[in-house]
Amino acid sequence: MLFPEFEPDLVVLDMRMPKMSGPNACAFIRQTSDVPIIMFTSTDDAQEVRNAIMKGATDFVLKTSGVTELTERIAFRLNEIGKQAAYPGSASTSPTPAAIQALTVSPLTTTTLIIDPDETTRAAIKTVLDRLNQNCIEAETANEAILAFQQSAPDIVITEWSLPDMDAFGMLTQLKPKRGGNELIKLMMSTRLSPEAQRKASFAGITKFLQKPLSGAKVDILIADSVRQAIRGLKKRSRKAA
Repeated sequence: MLFPEFEPDLVVLDMRMPKMSGPNACAFIRQTSDVPIIMFTSTDDAQEVRNAIMKGATDFVLKTSGVTELTERIAFRLNEIGKQAAYPGSASTSPTPAAIQALTVSPLTTTTLIIDPDETTRAAIKTVLDRLNQNCIEAETANEAILAFQQSAPDIVITEWSLPDMDAFGMLTQLKPKRGGNELIKLMMSTRLSPEAQRKASFAGITKFLQKPLSGAKVDILIADSVRQAIRGLKKRSRKAA
């Protein structure tokens, strides 16, 4: 194991490796470090993913999503490390199972706007939010979403990229949080994105991506991470108002 010798800022592991599995490597690293660990894997088996989380994995990228998503997740995590160095205590990490469970008893609730013309996809996301005792609003089109956003001021937006009336980029540019509100957390869903769409998504501030069709534990992980981030923002606003 080279980790103790080089002490890297970030680790990328496969789930299944010849001499030591990815989860076991996570457990070894967690004995001495809280460095971000990204699993770049071909499996999205829920039990394997949860095992990796229990042993310290921070993030997951499916190999079917390609190197582009891996690069984006690495950039995001390194950016979080930079924020933590500049403002200790400000950076976030992905939730452990205990942290996900804690969300279910949090006195604060967030609102998530789910935008997708596909009812099955919306239902899958709503199921996760229901388990976390969080609120949600559903929309099938961009125009419906814009109206819902103006009426409800959600904390999180989870949207399909290709909507019937416009793409997510055009819609997101029209979603402006109220002054003094939390920064809007944005997740995007898609089966496949062109390089141009990926650039637009990045420009729109999207840092989390859900590969369609939605399956496996990664959906739970990213949504729980977003909810935890939103709750932290609500607590910060509450302290300022007090």
